[in-house]
Amino acid sequence: MQLDQNPFFRKTITPWYDSNLSCWLLIAAMCIVFSFALGGLIVASGTPEFSPHTWFPGMLCALSFFLVTKIWLRLRARSKHD
Repeated sequence: MQLDQNPFFRKTITPWYDSNLSCWLLIAAMCIVFSFALGGLIVASGTPEFSPHTWFPGMLCALSFFLVTKIWLRLRARSKHD
C-alpha cells in the first residue's frame, strides 16, 4: 500500500513574499505611494504648465489603489479559510 504524499489535513505553507506581514507592509507602502500620487495630482492639476502631465500621478494613484485593494482581498480570503 502506497502512502499518501499529500494528505488533506496538512496546512499549506505560504512563501515569505505572500505572508501576512509582507502583505501588510506592502499595503502600508502603497498607501504612502497613493498619498504621494494624490498630492502630485493636486499640484499638477493646479498648475497650467503641468496639466498635460497629470496622467502620470493619476496612473500611479490608480495602480497603487488597485494593488491595495487586491492584497486586502487576498488577506480577507485567507483569513476566512483559516
